[in-house]
Order: sequence, then C-alpha cells, then structure tokens
Amino acid sequence: MSEKPFKSGFVSIVGKPNVGKSTLMNRLVGEQLSIITPKAQTTRHRIMGIINGDDYQIVYSDTPGMLEPKYALHEAMMRYVKVYLEDA
Repeated sequence: MSEKPFKSGFVSIVGKPNVGKSTLMNRLVGEQLSIITPKAQTTRHRIMGIINGDDYQIVYSDTPGMLEPKYALHEAMMRYVKVYLEDA
C-alpha cells in the first residue's frame, strides 16, 4: 500500500475593513485566534492559524483591512498587507 503524499498550502484572507475576515479565520481554524470587534482596523498585523490533517496542512493568514492610507499607521498596515499577499 502506497502512502498518500503530504500536501500543504497558504491562504491569505484579505478584504476591506470590517467585512468578517477575522471571524472567517476563527471559524476555519476552530479557535478564537483573531480578536473580533465592531471597530474597524482591530487587526493591525498578520494573525496566523494552522489546520493539520492526516495528509495536509493549511496555514491561514488574517490580514488588516485594505484601505486608502490616511495616516502613518494605515500606511504601515498596507505595507504589511502587500508583504502578506506576496507570501500567499
């Protein structure tokens, strides 16, 4: 009997602020990893969650909401999002 090949992948969850990215990641991994609030821009850096199966691994990344930067903090968060997209 041959062994199944192990598969792995990365999934970045991106979108506008306050659309449910953190809620989605928490549901996908089955844990409360990302903070969920009604306030926009609660997630300010990447939060990672990992799912392991018998023959697979999925690494999810919750990212800050994408927006047009209005001040330095927004600019920094958007730089992070661009890097996270390159990692996916």
